[in-house]
Amino acid sequence: MDELTVSFQGGLADEHRLPAYAASQSLYGISRSLLVVTNYLGEGKVRHRKFDESGAHGFEINLVASQPGSFQFLFEILADPAMQTIGHTVAGKVAGDLTLAFIKSVFKRCIGEKAEPEIENLESNGELNSGDIGALVEAIEPAMKAAHTAINHGSTNIILISGTNNIVNLDSSSKTYVHSSKRTERPEAKVFSIASYNANSRSGRAYDYERGMTVPFDLSPQIDRTSMRAIMKSMSDYALRLPGDENNSSQIALRYNTTIAPDGRVKKIHIEKARAEILSLK
Repeated sequence: MDELTVSFQGGLADEHRLPAYAASQSLYGISRSLLVVTNYLGEGKVRHRKFDESGAHGFEINLVASQPGSFQFLFEILADPAMQTIGHTVAGKVAGDLTLAFIKSVFKRCIGEKAEPEIENLESNGELNSGDIGALVEAIEPAMKAAHTAINHGSTNIILISGTNNIVNLDSSSKTYVHSSKRTERPEAKVFSIASYNANSRSGRAYDYERGMTVPFDLSPQIDRTSMRAIMKSMSDYALRLPGDENNSSQIALRYNTTIAPDGRVKKIHIEKARAEILSLK
């Protein structure tokens, strides 16, 4: 069993009061996000609707009575021990609890932060489907918008806690991130490595050397076969790299547009062309 405490802090919450509608919408958004993510772990499918009445496939999510004298709510997440989940498949390769690390990673990706290192590694190795994770982020985005309802409307922070660890922090910055975005009009060109790619969704993640992190991408419908070959070679070389390799053959030049948050953080890049060198992008 995993436990997740949702703590409303700051503003009226510190006086043990919250606007009823805002608080209920935030709890709805968090519980809905948990339902989408755990259902994927149990069923292996990204669902937007038509969930079983009892909750996620193979999981039970209960809201335990709130803590007396505070605005803390406890969710318990119970997995059917007989269920063959993604977590059971790769649990031996993950340090810690995969279920909680996976939930944390999808939530943090949705607010523009990095996933847990073990999830990044499994995704890079192809053991977790990056296309599915990207689809999960998009699937929970409406719920995560609702989860932020109480931010600046009764509380300043909603903190998700497991044990003594703060695993996700929702605040005014993350609220702005999930509610707003803008797509750039002028194409950019830069060197990336393709960390993962899903042929069915035509999406994946590319390692941005300037930012030191992977960013999600999708492909233009007009992308050519030469670009596809470059993307597939980059992904293969990235997966086969060894520690200390100086000649990184996985690096390729991409021409792309960007969807950005108001604070400038990159939400997604949209690849138009890929080549071995930037000069070849023209």
